[in-house]
Amino acid sequence: MKLTAQQQQAAEQSFQRLGYVQLSCDNPLETELQQLRELLHNALVLEHATIPPYLTMLYSLDTTVDWRISEVVRSVVIEEMLHFVLAANVLNAINGQVKLTEPGFLPDYPSRLPYDIDGIKVRLFGFSREAVAQGMQIEHPKYIRPAVVASHECNAMTIGEFYAYIEARLRAAVERFGDTAIFCGDPARQVPAHVFYYDGGGAIVPVTNLATAVDALKLITDQGEGANNGVWTGAESEAEGGFREVAHYFRFNELYEERLYREGDTVESGPSGAPLPVPWEQTVRIRPDLKLSDYPPGEAKNAIAAFNRKYCELLAQLQQALSGSPLLLMPAVVAMCSLRDDFRAITANPLPGDDGFNCAPTFEYVAISTHCPKAHTPMTQSNRDTLDLLQQAYSQGNLPLALSCMTEDVIWDISGPASVPYLGVFYGHQGFSRFWTLLGDTVAIDSAGIEQMFFNDNQAMAYGGEQGKALATGAPYHYDWALKYEFDNNHKISLMRQYFNPSAIVAALAAEPYGNGPLSHKATERKQNHE
Repeated sequence: MKLTAQQQQAAEQSFQRLGYVQLSCDNPLETELQQLRELLHNALVLEHATIPPYLTMLYSLDTTVDWRISEVVRSVVIEEMLHFVLAANVLNAINGQVKLTEPGFLPDYPSRLPYDIDGIKVRLFGFSREAVAQGMQIEHPKYIRPAVVASHECNAMTIGEFYAYIEARLRAAVERFGDTAIFCGDPARQVPAHVFYYDGGGAIVPVTNLATAVDALKLITDQGEGANNGVWTGAESEAEGGFREVAHYFRFNELYEERLYREGDTVESGPSGAPLPVPWEQTVRIRPDLKLSDYPPGEAKNAIAAFNRKYCELLAQLQQALSGSPLLLMPAVVAMCSLRDDFRAITANPLPGDDGFNCAPTFEYVAISTHCPKAHTPMTQSNRDTLDLLQQAYSQGNLPLALSCMTEDVIWDISGPASVPYLGVFYGHQGFSRFWTLLGDTVAIDSAGIEQMFFNDNQAMAYGGEQGKALATGAPYHYDWALKYEFDNNHKISLMRQYFNPSAIVAALAAEPYGNGPLSHKATERKQNHE
């Protein structure tokens, strides 16, 4: 709505005095809640809209480039997932529903952001100066214009103003109806902090009232644009419970300027730290924004179609995690990041009729049923039977039965820190047998199992968890995982690749011995050998 000069001045004054724009709430309660839920659903659409472009940047990079370069993009992807979860927590807190599998949720790239916020059209660039510039455009810090926030016109807002508007609407609604009336969602649908791990600043904020909702919204904007319109985000010092890191815009600017920020740098000064040479040519060249229909029939087109389906299956998994099953969240996030293998298998193919360019995933919508089980083709059912047999072998401690499920040259990739003896890449039956022995010498597994599986031709993605105790210390551990399987034509497993956060098992192995009881025989021997 068009504001009078007096209303504009009032918005400016309230923002300067309070740190937020003061609005009034004139709607009935249910109308206000519905409008707030729509705003927060579009916040989810907005946060997700950047993930496929950032994944395309990340996975089109050559694997030999300086790890600091890929880490910039990877860290932004993970934090966008954090923001996605934070927005979902706020939506669930006001009794909204997370809907990620509907046709309108996944953008049709090139795509504008919801409400045409910031006037940005997001595209699927491979890693390049164009891609980095696009990231900077999306994350660019801008000062809040209180009059724009007070206008209620989302299509005139920047991303930061959009979140300031959501905050202002929540504050106005609570002032009129009270915390309990607005934050009326089921607390069991909140994602708690401990189920989402990443090696950066910030954490999941469970949302139960206005104060925690504001905390969640502030974290989203601070990590993207920087706190207080500065370069840095996070706590001022480790003593304050965190560490300082460069906000998203400035991470992309480090790539663009090929130089790191250091303490003392400002928005105006730009980065003045160590050089960060970027080999712009060490990337797969792809045509942005192609559609599946642009590809001729063949293996590449089939692989892209399979990738699109897998991505939409992961969105269905995220929807389930954000709708009351939070333990499924981290495996789904890790599996989304593990799409690298499928992505790079596609980009290994030259683009037909376009020399110098390669094929790439298109991130197009595929309808996924979230209510009815998928029909089992004979191949799917046979592969499922193999995994059921493998789970039986694990539960019985039956190594020969486990090996019977695998090809002779099977690859078992459970990479992780060298401090965990059974982590690594193991080849063939001999390698898997060595893993089996190392596992039994290191931990006692109390429970492990698959919670959900998705099948696609000769591949499967499973999600589950494991808990047990470290034999050397008796300390308990628990972690969730995502497991990728590939099968040969005889339905034997040719590849297993596990994605998980190993910090829990690392901590259990390094802990002080639990209790006063005797350690296992093997653990006692190890303890004596180190004394």
